[in-house]
Amino acid sequence: MVIRALIAILILGSSGLYASMLGRGRVLVTQLPALDQLPAEIADWRSQDLETSDVTARVLDADRTLHRVYRRIDGVDVYLFVAYFADQQVNSQIHSPRNCIPGGGWRVHSLEKCVLPLGGSRQPAAHMQIHRKGQSQNIFYWFTTHSSETGNEYALKWEQVKNSILRRPSNAAFIRYSAPTADSSALHELMTLLDAPLTRILGEVGLQ
Repeated sequence: MVIRALIAILILGSSGLYASMLGRGRVLVTQLPALDQLPAEIADWRSQDLETSDVTARVLDADRTLHRVYRRIDGVDVYLFVAYFADQQVNSQIHSPRNCIPGGGWRVHSLEKCVLPLGGSRQPAAHMQIHRKGQSQNIFYWFTTHSSETGNEYALKWEQVKNSILRRPSNAAFIRYSAPTADSSALHELMTLLDAPLTRILGEVGLQ
């Protein structure tokens, strides 16, 4: 028992020291992305900004957010949510749809990695299909950091550690698009249209 207790103390102590070293190695980016400069009107789409609830804001603890619904002239709606974090903490993680979607009463039917062809780029992402009370939605989301883009939460954590070790900025963004399953083609259309301007805006704070 004594030996196991000593081992546990050593592990906890080492973990604390490692976290402290990563924390001291963080490089902060003070500039915030101008998310409000993302086109509110593009091609056949017009948008409306939506409020983020106080509860959601507290859970996310993001430094800047953008929540919009884009409506095409034929009445199709696609939702976009972007959250920017100036400094990912070593012992925390950007909030993931894996957690919040079931908490909202939706059932996750499938979740898989994918690569989205968005115009001239190929976007790594996670594709989630969800159901609730006869409704079905497609969600595509990904995380972008100083050195990569990924739809995997574990890969995001590794990027956080790696960037801290290499003394790179720890800022990151979370991007999520969603629409009813029946409107999948419209969802891809809007993602393609907004890819270049969103990439430019996030690139201004050093994100891929």
